[in-house]
Amino acid sequence: MNEILESAEQMIGLISSKIWPVFLPFMLAASAYISIKTIFQLNRKTTRRSPMHLKNVIGPASVSLGAMIGTGAIIGVLGSLSNLAAQGQTNFEAIAIWALIGSVIMIPLSYSETVNSKVMKKMPREYISDFLGRWAGFIFAAAFAALYIFGFGGFQFSGIDAVVSIVAERFADTSLSEMQRYVFVIIPVILIAAVIVLSRKHSIFMKAMTYMIFVAVVCYFAFFIFFIARTNQYIPTYFARMITGMQNPVNAMFGIPLGLILGMQRVLQTAETGLGAMAMAAVEADTKPREAGLISLVPTIITVFVSIFVTSYVASYGVSVGAASYPADSIGRLGDYIRTAVEVTGYFGLVVLCLFTVLSALTTLLGSYFFLSQLFSDHENRNIIVYLIVIILAGTLAVFGLNIVFDAVDLLLFLVAALNVAALTVYVSGPWKKYRFR
Repeated sequence: MNEILESAEQMIGLISSKIWPVFLPFMLAASAYISIKTIFQLNRKTTRRSPMHLKNVIGPASVSLGAMIGTGAIIGVLGSLSNLAAQGQTNFEAIAIWALIGSVIMIPLSYSETVNSKVMKKMPREYISDFLGRWAGFIFAAAFAALYIFGFGGFQFSGIDAVVSIVAERFADTSLSEMQRYVFVIIPVILIAAVIVLSRKHSIFMKAMTYMIFVAVVCYFAFFIFFIARTNQYIPTYFARMITGMQNPVNAMFGIPLGLILGMQRVLQTAETGLGAMAMAAVEADTKPREAGLISLVPTIITVFVSIFVTSYVASYGVSVGAASYPADSIGRLGDYIRTAVEVTGYFGLVVLCLFTVLSALTTLLGSYFFLSQLFSDHENRNIIVYLIVIILAGTLAVFGLNIVFDAVDLLLFLVAALNVAALTVYVSGPWKKYRFR
């Protein structure tokens, strides 16, 4: 079984490494085109001014933020840092700058895709089917569901697994076997998610995600402020290493900096811009197009900061004091990250990270089912069965073969983003005109 997983991991990783350098220029150009057309032309001719009401922020922002933020985003960033280090980029902090550059172009796309979806009154699968064909819409829906349930869900299971392992080592002086972690950690989380899904009560989803993600984000910001206060002398070094790394990049195909490729992948993964998630979350609120677009920026900006800048800073400090080393395998780098946090912030950091990991894992798992129900709205029983099967698979691989999850996420990100951005490019190039004011 291990040989099969390793072969699959290598094949998926090879495909992803070849596709992204080709896809990235298209993604950046198309995103800029969509955003410029939407903000400066379509906005005036298809939407009216509307203020952003706080009461309307809570629902869609909670769904988006709940599905985005958490140890899955942290694991993704740590994986990119490790990949940079493996390719000879010793100043891996540069990924924060590359991600910021990507965000400047990509974050406006979050606004644009939400506005355009609200104008069309169609979710991504529907307008992709209209502009690219029915099969393209189905492929998008299947890839999106796999990305969120299997990919992002697998990351969250891995986060819980790592936290429990570290707590057991630190306080019980014991090392849990893979099977013990699977039985006593992963299975209970799966059962909790299953109970909530099987309840079939939509209001439980919304209320649970709203409260849990609020607590998780507040706790994580408190942890980072404490971490910065304890390590403020390292801040100049962090920025110096960031600039040095950007000035001396390791290039991939076509001379594109590898840091830019990895940074863009992480912007797509953590902020979910260009994936259609914002548009689907906006369905939950009775908002006007411009208001929905502005609301979509809230979780996007929060997630980019929390996931990329916070993670790269903590990891950088860990390497500088010898608490972490790169490259490393997926479990090792997450473990080093948590150990670094605990060494600096003590029990406070450990408690916060444990709480953050558990709450964000549950919100991601609940959010992934929400999106599955949006994509395949007429098949509730089948959705539940598929969801339970996939999260069991994700939880199993989180313990016994996580690296394949990481590689699968990058490939699925490409597939989902490519279809969504291509459809939006077609829309802003002409079909939008039938939605203009008469």
